[in-house]
Amino acid sequence: MTSRSNSRGRFHVVLFAGGLLAAGLVGFAFWPSDHGPEPVAAEDLLAEAESALRSGEYARVLQLSRAIPPDSDGWDPARMLAGEAATRSGRLQRALDEYGALAERRPGTGQAAEALFYCGEVQRQLGRLSRAVESYRQALASVPGNVAIHERLAFLLSTVGDRWGAFPHYLVLTRSGSATYVELALFADLERPVEQRPFLEECAAKALDDVLVRQGLAAHTLWEGKADEAERLLRELIGDAPDLPAAQAMLGELLVKGDEEAFVEWHETLPDSVTDYPDIWYVRGLWLRRQGDFAGAAHSLLRTLDGAPTHRRAIVQLGQVLTAMGEPDAENVAAHANQFVQLTQAIDDVLRTEGRQPEPMQTVTSLLVRTGRVLEACAWGVVAREQFPAASWPGELLARWSPLLSDDIPVVVDEVNLPRVMDRKRFPPGESIVRRDADPAAVTDRPQGTAARIHFDEADAGIDFVYYNGNEFFDHRIGQRAETLEQQPRGNRQFEQTGGGVAVVDYDRDGAPDVYITQGTTWEMGALEPGLTPELSDRFFRGSGPDGFADVTATARIHGIGFGQGCTVGDFNNDGFPDLYIANVGRNRLLENMGDGTFVDVTDEAGLHRDDWTTSVLLADLNGDGVPDLFDVNYVRGPGVFTAICNGRACSPSIFEGSPDRVLVGRGDGTFEAAVIEAEVNNSKGLGIVTLFSSPGALPSLFIANDQTANFFLQPPDDKGKPFSLRDTAFLNGLAFDVNGTALACMGIAADDIDGNGTTDLFVTNFRDESNTLYLQDPPGLFLDATTATGLHSASVPYVGWGTQFLDADLDGDSDVVLVNGHVDDYRNEGGEYHMRPQFFRNRGNGRFEELPADEVGDWFARRFLGRGLARLDWNRDGRMDFAVSNIGDRASLLTNASESVGHFVNVRLHATRTARDAIGTWVTVTANGRSWTRTLLAGDGYMASNERVLQFGVGSAKAANVRIEWPSGTVTQLNDLPVDVTIELVEGADVGTLWRGTQPESLPIGREAASQP
Repeated sequence: MTSRSNSRGRFHVVLFAGGLLAAGLVGFAFWPSDHGPEPVAAEDLLAEAESALRSGEYARVLQLSRAIPPDSDGWDPARMLAGEAATRSGRLQRALDEYGALAERRPGTGQAAEALFYCGEVQRQLGRLSRAVESYRQALASVPGNVAIHERLAFLLSTVGDRWGAFPHYLVLTRSGSATYVELALFADLERPVEQRPFLEECAAKALDDVLVRQGLAAHTLWEGKADEAERLLRELIGDAPDLPAAQAMLGELLVKGDEEAFVEWHETLPDSVTDYPDIWYVRGLWLRRQGDFAGAAHSLLRTLDGAPTHRRAIVQLGQVLTAMGEPDAENVAAHANQFVQLTQAIDDVLRTEGRQPEPMQTVTSLLVRTGRVLEACAWGVVAREQFPAASWPGELLARWSPLLSDDIPVVVDEVNLPRVMDRKRFPPGESIVRRDADPAAVTDRPQGTAARIHFDEADAGIDFVYYNGNEFFDHRIGQRAETLEQQPRGNRQFEQTGGGVAVVDYDRDGAPDVYITQGTTWEMGALEPGLTPELSDRFFRGSGPDGFADVTATARIHGIGFGQGCTVGDFNNDGFPDLYIANVGRNRLLENMGDGTFVDVTDEAGLHRDDWTTSVLLADLNGDGVPDLFDVNYVRGPGVFTAICNGRACSPSIFEGSPDRVLVGRGDGTFEAAVIEAEVNNSKGLGIVTLFSSPGALPSLFIANDQTANFFLQPPDDKGKPFSLRDTAFLNGLAFDVNGTALACMGIAADDIDGNGTTDLFVTNFRDESNTLYLQDPPGLFLDATTATGLHSASVPYVGWGTQFLDADLDGDSDVVLVNGHVDDYRNEGGEYHMRPQFFRNRGNGRFEELPADEVGDWFARRFLGRGLARLDWNRDGRMDFAVSNIGDRASLLTNASESVGHFVNVRLHATRTARDAIGTWVTVTANGRSWTRTLLAGDGYMASNERVLQFGVGSAKAANVRIEWPSGTVTQLNDLPVDVTIELVEGADVGTLWRGTQPESLPIGREAASQP
């Protein structure tokens, strides 16, 4: 291999004045004449024209070139000179005429190829990318190895979203040894967007109707997360040019996660010319996975890899579906997929450091070798050898692997190329692409959403509280709005960023939700632990329904001395009264509800003595023995974790060690013992947690949102007879990273079934310049990043997201999502933000969300906060779900759902008797107006939060509903023809429940329970 030593920009297009040679790039040479001696006059004219070109006399070049007769050997080079002069003088159509005349006269020759190449250059300058690509391809037919043409095609096709069309051109650059590190990076991870919107917009200003320009703009719109606009652009484009495979694949990927009928209709209209495009097969694989046809999905994913052997997402999905099938190849394929994800992350490091550091490049080459991509590894070795002449590893790499190189070496060697090593007979093609419920009798038209006007008002209902984060700047000023104060004189310490939590608990069992909010305390600069400030205590507010809240901290005997973080609610001793478990920076606290309106701190008696930094906590029966357990989501540790300020700003968690999470199993006597968690300790930088259940009666799995490291999905043993432990399977389940294989700065979690398929989905908030992430669970246990397709991507990129919850604000049966934002430090003097506004996204019911503006959803959403913990509750018991927020340095917010013309609802409260009393893991299905909704009673509730322990079902215009309850013990309760706009409270095994209409209870006979089958 040899290296090309030009200096092209990273992703830039060089729009020529003087052509490829004038730009100093490898390209075409003028070919020697095939004819006899030139007539003297033609030679002189040509020489004079060349001199005129050098001196910028472009009109004279054109005049002289016309004087050279067609039968002269000088006619061919004269056309090239005329074309270049016309290009430089802006007479682009004349340039096309000159180059075109030569190409037409010398078809199939090197002269024609050169002319066609320059036709492509001019067409590109005119914004006509389709014609440019056509010209380049025609030129390539005569000179198939020309790297300049391959470079142009690789760039243009990548820019317009046709990544697998660009694949063979990057391959030639790689084989030639002429690829730069940027080109190698793009080839190694072709699913990485090549963002060139300014270039495309320049093209569109000149050639708006060009189909590749339109495709490129649609692709960029999709990459920016604007799903509705991208779908519109793609549909319009495909209507005009249905044979564009990349455009069809992008539209299919938008539709595959939404309405099934729309996807089937799209697939049925695909032209034959696009059906074998790799991303079309990938979309088919996603569809079949969604239908539960794992064998068909595996077949489609392998077909994807036939045409695109380095298709990272296809390999990741293949590992997931094989795992779901229990295939013997699953573990190896999953490990292979994990290496592809690591490669993406290593390429990020190379691009971020602009190829100037050897370690990321060495990591890339190592991963390329391990994934069988020897050709690429050697190409990277050539670049590294020139970039880092003192490093020995590039030479060692080339000495070991370059002997394997040959003209026909595949991109992925056969020994690890999945379509070649796997027994494909095990995976027959999927059934035809039809709706999952294709039986017309089984299809129920989806009810239209309500015509509600969603609106929230900030309530002044007695919750008077400001979270103090230990920052001396806020000392003695609690209660003032932080943004009105002068700018902070220093950056925030790590613990000043996280804020506090909110827990909703009905501690006196009167049916009205109460609110517990954690508090920080003083913390002197340089101190390794917080101070004791009695006036800064956690606060407890007793709810009285529409009458609001009263501060009962003192009478409830709450003594919150500690640096408070999250909090959770659960009945740890199964006595029927909900208790509180509080996370702190330092020792956590367990507060026992005595049933008389007071709490007792039983932390010592429970044997809880650790001093970790715990952010969020969970209280639930994790091992199925009927005794609730505890889980601590721990954050970071190590030197400087409580004192460091990095370059005058808040530090990144990446500079600290992860603090391992802890699971504490209840013994049944009020004490706890630690169990094993099998997870990567370095990734233990947790902030949020929620339970998930794969099926009724299953033990809970735990999803943990980690900060800048891979998320955890901790699963219990398959066999309940085994010693209890938790094992991380997040990668196999699709929850470790986002769709690009990136570990994000994850914080808040909202959990609900938002697409109506009976499985719980997850919405995770992330840091600024990272999109929040929506993971849809389609077949149970498998998750897919659907953020872009659902319209939740672009609106979140400017914000740092924290607490979030799903709630059905208009009670139309489709869960909406609310979240709060706020930066970790003050960037206002640099043009950035500190306090940030909250956001509300309405679920439109068609697989898409839309952000509602503040002038519609409420003035509170226009204000700016350092929002942190957020919990869901119906504080005034009017059936419309509200929420409460803890804000750093600002008064806590209580938002009342004042939406108008909303639908009806059915609420369900549960108390188990044959398992842990909290009934966590109960599955409830409500059927009304021919539509069903299934939800599971969960614990954890995301970032530092514990929601009101009630399941709410919006049922739209329905007047009655049936309710099926599958308890963790396996028993089933069925209730039919219930009224709507009620809260049903049931005790497992009882013959009578309570039906609440607002605040008024009445008896509800529930009949006899039927035991479920084992």
